[in-house]
Amino acid sequence: MKVAREGLVFWLPALILAAGLLIPGWWVGSLLFFLLAAAFAFFFRDPARRPPAGPDLVLSPADGQVLKIESFTNQPEVVGPGQKISIFLSLLDVHFTRSPLAAEIVKVDYNPGKFFPAYRDEASSQNESNSLVLATEAGQIFLKQMVGVAARRIKCYVKPGDRVQAGQKIGLMYFGSRVDLFLPASIKLKISPGQKVKGGLTIIGEIKNEGKD
Repeated sequence: MKVAREGLVFWLPALILAAGLLIPGWWVGSLLFFLLAAAFAFFFRDPARRPPAGPDLVLSPADGQVLKIESFTNQPEVVGPGQKISIFLSLLDVHFTRSPLAAEIVKVDYNPGKFFPAYRDEASSQNESNSLVLATEAGQIFLKQMVGVAARRIKCYVKPGDRVQAGQKIGLMYFGSRVDLFLPASIKLKISPGQKVKGGLTIIGEIKNEGKD
């Protein structure tokens, strides 16, 4: 199993402590630290993903459960009305964030904030977050990475001017978090609240083309 390099500072010390406790024969302590190392390695796992092909497909930006889908009219980074998808990531989910479409990164904006539980409404506006604006074939989309009670760090892999492919990793959030995705009305959604999704694999929508339902 491939493990993200960011997890090294978590699982390696725990593994070293587990090995060190074996020397004096402290089996219980060694087992506890070994299990902790395994838990960190599991959390930072980096499974291989082969995104489905198709220029009109919109992919999930993260693993997790769709908390809600709601309409919006006043998101300044997205032209016209559209729909907002909120995805909650539990500690058992892969925590990489992926680009929903082939895109150019227009803006990256980090905002310090609070640490409300990621599933609460306050998290969207008040929690520590990292926002990205992506220029795509369907128009600009807005993606917001947010940390929650357990998550305290956001890693962003891209900067303005970078070009990314659909399903490409663009960030990582540590220990339970949430992603809000704002899509224009030109995208027809194919998911519903409560559904489980996988980043870079689950098709969450499709770009409406002229002459196509």
